[in-house]
Amino acid sequence: MNKTFIAADLGAGSGRTIAGRYDGGRIALEVINRFDNVPSELGGHFYWNHQALFGSIRAGLAKAAATEGEIASVGVDSWGVDYALLDKGGRLLGLPYMYRDSRNVGLCDAVCERVGRREIYNRTGIQFMDINTLFQLEAESRESDSLLPKADRLLHTPDLMNYWLCGVKANEATMASTGQTINLKTRSWDTELLKAVGAPLHLFGEIIQPGVRLAPVSCVPGLKAPVVTVGSHDTASAVAAVPAPKAGHWAYLATGTWALMGLEITEPIINDTTYGYSYTHEGGVGGTFRFLKNITGMWIYQELRRAWKEAGEDIAFDDLTQLAGKEKPLVSLINPNDPVFASPGNMPQTMADYCTKTGQPVPQSKGAFVRCALESMVMCYREVWLQLHAITGIRRDGLNMIGGGVRNALHCQMTADALGAPVTCGPTEGAAMGNILAQMLASGDIRDIAQGRDIIRASTELDVYTPRDTAPWDEAYSRWQTIKARI
Repeated sequence: MNKTFIAADLGAGSGRTIAGRYDGGRIALEVINRFDNVPSELGGHFYWNHQALFGSIRAGLAKAAATEGEIASVGVDSWGVDYALLDKGGRLLGLPYMYRDSRNVGLCDAVCERVGRREIYNRTGIQFMDINTLFQLEAESRESDSLLPKADRLLHTPDLMNYWLCGVKANEATMASTGQTINLKTRSWDTELLKAVGAPLHLFGEIIQPGVRLAPVSCVPGLKAPVVTVGSHDTASAVAAVPAPKAGHWAYLATGTWALMGLEITEPIINDTTYGYSYTHEGGVGGTFRFLKNITGMWIYQELRRAWKEAGEDIAFDDLTQLAGKEKPLVSLINPNDPVFASPGNMPQTMADYCTKTGQPVPQSKGAFVRCALESMVMCYREVWLQLHAITGIRRDGLNMIGGGVRNALHCQMTADALGAPVTCGPTEGAAMGNILAQMLASGDIRDIAQGRDIIRASTELDVYTPRDTAPWDEAYSRWQTIKARI
């Protein structure tokens, strides 16, 4: 048995199309093409260039059609919450906004004041962030020339790519669940909340689960493989691919521009504690919930590099990490989740200003800036790790880390030291692996995700990092909590 599945995996900073070759026992991945995902700033607002992304996906599929032989199917996953509006003819209305655009700022509080914060949480089980689809729709409805009355359909980013690939408009469940628009009990659109933000209900189609065949690819000559709904939120696909042990209590950490740490559960946990901590319940492949907390991940690291590149110093990520490894540890710390770090800009200056305001030394070298960013992100991991214990009463045996962040050994060792627990790292292309598993569900090659995880364990070389020196992190964590409280 030899089959080739194609995963298009779109991150908030870059994308890739990947061939997954399944031989009946293992999956081998090969990147077909990689491409940047760079938002455009126009008139003071940030937008995605979805046409360019689709062109890159189509180029990858054309190459695969020419080199891979028969393709079993194609699946698309992406970052969460963002959407596009289409007219009755299926044409794109306007440029899709980037979730980091300033028009969303403050609208979470505005909607909560009108509807009730606890009421929204009880209905959706989703953490409160200005970027959520619900609050983006509030922003759209407030526009003087809103596109909502002109629109016929709303599609999230991977849904739009699927539509352009095969002509079928479908709203996939894991992606829809990211936006605080899905009712936790019915697992469908929360019509009362959508009405509250002025979103016409006809925009929202039937919710489709992962593992459903839509239609054959219609825009790539020589390729007639079916497009399949996958865990189209990249974290849903990544969590599906976690090669977790069959016994014991484990947690996951999906790393990329965002870092998402949490548990895979079958029933929601809605109580005063989860509401106070603002934990989220996003849909998983196989009908599970991804009970997790969003953490600002490699975004700050990426923005540091971008700022230096624009200043004429193009330094590779690996080289920056080596510089960070030579710096003194745990000198200055920031809160990566502070809104001041959320928007694109001069990140070195933003970090320097934060350190000055909190009475800390300002980093004096590129390595020191990077080390500060990495250590501060890991402090967030420790905070969530402790919260998960407090919420469930169960101490986790270890952490399974997946995604691009596992390439950074310094980051992985920091995580093990900060948590005081072993960290198992891999696969690197977790979202692509999980994307392919959903396609294999549709093709009948696996019966469930548990079988898929067995295949991933057989297909992946896993690295395990054990704690070395936890005491400095204990002291620094207490200091970090005090620093956060100063702003």
